[in-house]
Amino acid sequence: MIEKYNDHIFSTLKNSRCFYIGLFDLDGNLIYANLGMHDALDTCSDNALDIFINPTFQKLLALPIQDESGFSGMITLGKIPPFQSFPGQVYRMLDRILILGDIDAKELVHLNNEISQLNQELNNTQRALIKEKKYLKKTLAELKETQAMLIHSEKMNALGRMVAGIAHEINNPVSFIISNMSHLKSAFDDYEQAFNELAQSLKNSVDISAIREKFDLDFLSEDTPDMIQACREGLVRVKKIVENLRSFSRLDENDQKNVPIKECIESAINIAKTELNNTNIEISCQFDTNPVLNCYPAELNQVFMNILMNSIYAMPDGGQIRIHVSEKEQFVKLTFLDTGSGLDKTNQDKIFDPFFTTKPVGQGTGLGLFLSRKIIEDKHQGRIEAHSPESGGTIIQICLPLTY
Repeated sequence: MIEKYNDHIFSTLKNSRCFYIGLFDLDGNLIYANLGMHDALDTCSDNALDIFINPTFQKLLALPIQDESGFSGMITLGKIPPFQSFPGQVYRMLDRILILGDIDAKELVHLNNEISQLNQELNNTQRALIKEKKYLKKTLAELKETQAMLIHSEKMNALGRMVAGIAHEINNPVSFIISNMSHLKSAFDDYEQAFNELAQSLKNSVDISAIREKFDLDFLSEDTPDMIQACREGLVRVKKIVENLRSFSRLDENDQKNVPIKECIESAINIAKTELNNTNIEISCQFDTNPVLNCYPAELNQVFMNILMNSIYAMPDGGQIRIHVSEKEQFVKLTFLDTGSGLDKTNQDKIFDPFFTTKPVGQGTGLGLFLSRKIIEDKHQGRIEAHSPESGGTIIQICLPLTY
């Protein structure tokens, strides 16, 4: 009879975990077991005398020797709980005991339901993790932006205090000195006129020429007015620098204001003029139009200043910056072009990210272009783009609506 099962059952079910096949000798030693039976026995070396709980192996030995199964029902195996139970049949042969079992269909349904439920929970957890990841990514981006804006706000407050201090400490004494220089020029003119009148009155009794030569009055008459004028021009220049700084910061103008775009660009150029001269950079502007924008002038000035300083950094050995302003269909287009090293292709998409910088540590915060984009796009509903043409250099284009 065993040959009858060898050709059919053993060949198809020996690797199955859904069925139990076990062959024992009459002493309870395991001769053969498929994977399912191995799982049930939990070992292939244990003696069946210790493993069969119900029915016991002794009861199986007492079954009649026949071709049909001598036992059909639930078979329970194990040494310690939890025990393994399955429905099966037992065949008592002359020198062997064959056990064939299968998994309870109800148990399979129950297991399938549990697996389906676990899969559903796994899918739900996976979706929740994906959603949480997106939320965390968004939160991180918002946190970076908030951090950048806080740094920007602190810098602007510090700049405001500095500008206010400079304006107060410099403008007052400079204005006083400028006023005094005018009085000094008038006083010198009066002294010179008085001396000439005295000389005219005393020309017959005193050698006036000797006095003029002794005190070098001819030289003083020519040089002193020039010195006074040079001092006055220098003081006016100092006052103009302070006014440029105040105009650039415009910290007393927090609200929107109608300002000519040319005024904003020239204000930034005036502040950057020293850097431009020191690095031998030539700057030129072409204004096809000079529209008046309703804008936040201090923040636009900062955008233009950031662009100029980046161009200056990219041209340590000198170069050119060209600014072109045009107007089309209720939009103002500003183009900043420099002849510097250009943008690295791998970094071109990152230059507007917060805290991204190609400058050495301590020379850049990575906030300039990020804040510029926030100012242009969020506060002015415009657009800013940057790219490097094949010919080299960098082009930054800004598009601003005339009204919004």
